Amino acid sequence: MNANEIYGYQGLRVETQAMIENEQTPFLCFHFDKMSKRVFIMADSESLKKVQELRALLDIENILKTTFEEGKKLILYDQKSEAEKPICGNRSTSNPTIHTCHLPKPKFQLSWEKSLPGCFEDRQSPTEVNYEKLPREILRSVFEFLNPSDLKQVILVSKHWKSVAEDPALWKEFGLPNKCRRSEINFINFFKKSISSKLQILSLHNFFFQLNDHHFQSLQNLELKRVTMGNIDLFNISDDSLAELINKSKECVIKEHAAKVKTSNGNNINVLGLNKLKAIFRKMENGTKLKSLTLSCVAVSRSLDLSFIPSSTLANAFNKLESLTLDKVKLRGSQLKTIFDYMSVKSKLKCLDLGILDVEGVSWNIFDKAFRNLTKLSITGTNHDKSQVRYFVEILNKSCKLQTLMLRHFNLTEIPTGLLTRVVTKISCVELEFVKVTVDQLSKIFQTIPDSSSAIEHLSLGDNSAINKVNPEILAKGINNLKYFDFENLDSGNVSETQTKEIFKVMSQGTKLKMLGIPTNRMRLEWIDHINIVEPEILAKAVHNLEQVWLEFEGWNGLHITASQYMAIFKRFGQKTNLKKVCTDEEDFYL
Repeated sequence: MNANEIYGYQGLRVETQAMIENEQTPFLCFHFDKMSKRVFIMADSESLKKVQELRALLDIENILKTTFEEGKKLILYDQKSEAEKPICGNRSTSNPTIHTCHLPKPKFQLSWEKSLPGCFEDRQSPTEVNYEKLPREILRSVFEFLNPSDLKQVILVSKHWKSVAEDPALWKEFGLPNKCRRSEINFINFFKKSISSKLQILSLHNFFFQLNDHHFQSLQNLELKRVTMGNIDLFNISDDSLAELINKSKECVIKEHAAKVKTSNGNNINVLGLNKLKAIFRKMENGTKLKSLTLSCVAVSRSLDLSFIPSSTLANAFNKLESLTLDKVKLRGSQLKTIFDYMSVKSKLKCLDLGILDVEGVSWNIFDKAFRNLTKLSITGTNHDKSQVRYFVEILNKSCKLQTLMLRHFNLTEIPTGLLTRVVTKISCVELEFVKVTVDQLSKIFQTIPDSSSAIEHLSLGDNSAINKVNPEILAKGINNLKYFDFENLDSGNVSETQTKEIFKVMSQGTKLKMLGIPTNRMRLEWIDHINIVEPEILAKAVHNLEQVWLEFEGWNGLHITASQYMAIFKRFGQKTNLKKVCTDEEDFYL
């Protein structure tokens, strides 16, 4: 960034001066300063001469001052948008719809306003609408925008609305109210109401009273979508009741917490012991509704110990799932081998996430056949030597069904460039977090992305400084041939001015990118390094070639877009644009 860049009011003054003197653009702006409570004029010299001769200048100053003193809530009036509304058609003489264009003309009007027809389009609508006659499909589409608290009111409107609103799919995020965790009476009373049957999300944590089997009986008949368990006293819950509840849900997240932690009522929080874990997995082995299971430990320097569970029990249970996440879980080598042996023969598993998991002493050839049917794989590479990593990448090169690959804490610098490029570009979504790669490897990957043989559409490199040395043209073409690219590298000093300018130059000419960033990590336009040096028209064309953009309208760590760039972006809204959504910190706008 240029150290001599000027921002704020002085920056606006410099840019305005350039517009007036270099582009010979007439400019007239009234600025009310809240601190001094004075009105200032910024204008070109000729406009200033003419406006100073008008008696209306004092009236304008008075309007701005009194508006500020009254403290009214101000909203925007955009005359250009109002003027572009469609012309009115024929009005009903019996009951015309009255709107602003039917009102008397103001005394003073701009010349182009005086020549407009007398009325804009009337939008006729019935004065009475019978919502009871709306088709179920339309009502359901409307109800999809409502949260559970609103749906509670909807079902009270009428029998017709109630029959539509009771669709379980509309209550997918309905969870146990917080008051039910704080009081046993509230918990019991809630399950006496019919609304409790809509419960789909159950979070078992931070209860202010001790749960028992009687409480669990209220939960057993529910059709739960997800159960999350952690930081809870399970002492009075029987093993079978807990196993039954978990295996009747579709998703389960179990987070093991540290022992000797007390709840607000002084009871110790019990970790999942041997018997409860065995009951859960035995029930799962014999038959379960579970599709997804996450096992993790949030306690420092501890892990969720599954080493005492029989290998065959774990293997049978895990391979009945579609998605499995293991993070900070302790397993024996023989257990891992059995699990992966089962995966290669009979398994429903499509998504596997292996977090911090000790696999020392286990030959990596057990992964070979196990990974072949996976569509999503996420794995942490801590404690793996070079030969293991090389073998693992060769296994990935053989995989034919993998669509998403997420690698964490891997050192890939010893992997042949061609091999790594083939693996990365054959998979639709690749995320590399804390992964070491060389400049040559990155250059080859970006060079290959535009090829017709490449299948990659989504790439995330995390905070990777090697990207700084990639050829700007190769980098720009590669990024703009993706649908999603995590621009995290572009706001942490990892790209040069030349790279940023080239990326947006190519983007302005045409891009496959849908947005800046990825759906789970959208990037504000203002945060990108060196964004303020990109030519305004180039930046505007680039932005309007995207489908959505996030604008912050203020600086961050000294970096922001200039007024000229903002003006260029907004001017193009009246022209052809691909933008469908503009996001701000306050609200999202759909175009």
